[in-house]
Amino acid sequence: MKKVASLLLLSFLLTPALKAQETSILWEISGNGLTKTSYLFGSLKFIGEHEYYLPKEATDKILKADLFAIEDQIDHHAQHELNKALHFPKGESLATHLSPADYTKVVDFFGTEFKISKSVFEKKYARLKPLALSISMTRLALGEGVKFYDLELLRFAKKNGVKSYSLESVDRESQALNSFSMQDQITALLHSIDNFEKQKAEYKKLMEDYPQGNLEEIFEYTLHPLENNAQFIEEFYFKRNEEWFPKIEKMMMENSAFLSVGVSHLEGERGLLNLLKLKGYTLTPVKVAH
Repeated sequence: MKKVASLLLLSFLLTPALKAQETSILWEISGNGLTKTSYLFGSLKFIGEHEYYLPKEATDKILKADLFAIEDQIDHHAQHELNKALHFPKGESLATHLSPADYTKVVDFFGTEFKISKSVFEKKYARLKPLALSISMTRLALGEGVKFYDLELLRFAKKNGVKSYSLESVDRESQALNSFSMQDQITALLHSIDNFEKQKAEYKKLMEDYPQGNLEEIFEYTLHPLENNAQFIEEFYFKRNEEWFPKIEKMMMENSAFLSVGVSHLEGERGLLNLLKLKGYTLTPVKVAH
């Protein structure tokens, strides 16, 4: 999901029917023939370790659930495939895709903003595709370690013996990531650099908004720099939501399922909350304390 470096969602994504309900990052799903209550949790991909918080309401629901599901697998193969999607192929780098002036601009920015020398940049960052580099910029700007919600939730579920599943293979996420054209990624990266102070302030606000469950505000900040790229939003969010939906229904049919997805997948006319509502399920926000 934002205009400057954190993604602005297109205005048509918000529907009046859901606006009044957008009050939580955790939802109960019932009705429409379900015999057990299931739960839908909207997570952030990562957050500063000092800002990290896992709501007790969420962990309590995981313990009550028969199964736990996240977007895609977290294992060695998944990490390898995701790394492939986020890095240039052998023989390519930012230097081969950017003009000399733009490449120098990026290198100088990393030196000024993060005190990363050109030699270190070229060793550690130059093979990252622009979208991945933009994400790295946000993480570096936090000035602290980060926590990954998927990993923390999966650890909790496994530790407590809750069966764990994924909604898709990591190859599917990689395919969606690659739908963001290289030129669009470059444009977004350079825009992020030009507006980085605003981006940092916006991400700080995201971390503040998240526990309160202000989904409309969160939605403004949680997408990667898209520059309102309709094709990427379609491929990365809408299509994946619609592919997940029958799997989610199957999981809920005979089980109490706890489903954790990126918070931006909850929102909009083709977001999971609205898809569930249109199918006849009852969505009840769970108040989350912080």
